[in-house]
Amino acid sequence: MSSDRLANLEAKVKGLIAHTHELKRQNAHMEDRLRRWEREREWLRGRLLKALGELNTIVPERDRESGGS
Repeated sequence: MSSDRLANLEAKVKGLIAHTHELKRQNAHMEDRLRRWEREREWLRGRLLKALGELNTIVPERDRESGGS
């Protein structure tokens, strides 16, 4: 194998390694974002459930089923 071809192969391998490191970095960043979104979703779910619970104290379920009459 000529030295030019070997140098070309080495450059490609180094490029693949660099690309792999970049993908790992991006993956870690996306996992962090996903965790933040999951925490936010759970927080919002809690707030919505609390609000629905408060609405239930204003409009009892039997009144909603009968159309309020």
